[in-house]
Amino acid sequence: MSGRLLAGLGLLDAVDTDALSTRRLSFASVHLGTRDVPIGTLLDLVHGDAALLPPRTGHLGNWEDIALGRSGPMDFNAAICGGGHGYPLIYGFTQTETEAQGETAAGGDTVYLPGSLVDRGSRRVLPLYTWDGRAFVRRDRSRPLFCPFVATEIDGGLVPLVELHWRRMGTLAGYRFALEASAVMAHAEAFTAMLTHLLQEAAAQPNPRRALGNLVSHAARPDGRVGRCELLPEGRGFRLDGHLYGSADALAKAALEPFRALTDPQELPSRIGALPPVLPVVSHLLTSVLTGLFGTHHPDGPPSDSAEPYITHPHWGARAMAGCPPRRGGYFSSRSTVRGMRAIASALTAAFPETVPLCVVLLPAPVFMLCPADTDPRDAELLAALFRTVRAVGPDDAYPTALGWLGEHGGGFSGYLRGRFRDGSGVPRDGIRREPSTPVQPEGFRELTFRQASAVVAAFEEVANA
Repeated sequence: MSGRLLAGLGLLDAVDTDALSTRRLSFASVHLGTRDVPIGTLLDLVHGDAALLPPRTGHLGNWEDIALGRSGPMDFNAAICGGGHGYPLIYGFTQTETEAQGETAAGGDTVYLPGSLVDRGSRRVLPLYTWDGRAFVRRDRSRPLFCPFVATEIDGGLVPLVELHWRRMGTLAGYRFALEASAVMAHAEAFTAMLTHLLQEAAAQPNPRRALGNLVSHAARPDGRVGRCELLPEGRGFRLDGHLYGSADALAKAALEPFRALTDPQELPSRIGALPPVLPVVSHLLTSVLTGLFGTHHPDGPPSDSAEPYITHPHWGARAMAGCPPRRGGYFSSRSTVRGMRAIASALTAAFPETVPLCVVLLPAPVFMLCPADTDPRDAELLAALFRTVRAVGPDDAYPTALGWLGEHGGGFSGYLRGRFRDGSGVPRDGIRREPSTPVQPEGFRELTFRQASAVVAAFEEVANA
């Protein structure tokens, strides 16, 4: 499937497939937001392959209004996952949202709001409890709390926060939610061996602090505190924010505990008292490599003919991950991210013969912000006119052309659609009761290339945040 997908997208010129096939290259990536691949071409390829379904990385939290198409900027999740173009692969190492106090900005996950319940635009703040060494005690909302280690009160009893949201998400028809953590736990033995090797190799680098930081980015404590960490080699072991792990294997096994808290939240009350005082939380770099190597783009298992010399992993990335070129490139394409992922993949392919090189095809999910709600037909008509104008010019002129068109006609769009493109926006919690809707593809949407569509999104963002 690896070569067939790249060939079908016309990307064989963008990737050195010969170097991947012969293991001279261990990692490559392509951002479709910078390529002239029609959106319809990708969608046809996905729907034509029964085994393939690209993951759309989302966060643990409030998906009810997303699934009902009344979540503002987050409606692109409904367009992708509800439309069968991908499935929600849930990242759970997030933090509960805080409340802004005076000049202090709100923190935690202010997009999916995991520390609250949101329904029909109305938000109910949940009571939050974490372990104090003897029992779960109620905490204030002055600082973010690590979601896997948080409980809340429902009907007079304590329930792990992960379990509460997972129950609610499981009731949403047509959405096949999966946990990123489940992919890791399904390969727990391989994960432990891989991380052990990576830690040992990083400790031997001239700059072990940076190399280790590419593997373990945060430290979490059973009381819910979480933050950037200091991890340094010490003797045969590693010291994580003051706590000594005696070996790389011990640290790697401890790194499974936050994953286990996500996949088996019911066990949290009985397990949390026995956890080490400081736990490693692996980095986005490492999980991004592993979700590709563990085949999350084949959620029902790999096809029978999947033994290929390299893996092509298509992945829907959202606003922070994929951005909207040329205005924002997204963190996935940054030099530091690519360099870190390449180092991880190179170390794994060198040490584990069964691990093959990885090619990530980043699919920019924000292009589906251009699919308006079916409750506002005027938006679809205006977008079709905008698409015709953009398609009539060269791809390098898409962004300035869209900016000019929006300057003249943008006021005709609904406030709901314009609001999708404001910076920092998430699941609406303004109390406004909105009707359920379904995202629709305006005329000409499938014919836009990803580069053109990303440029149009960038123009909308520029206008909305001017």
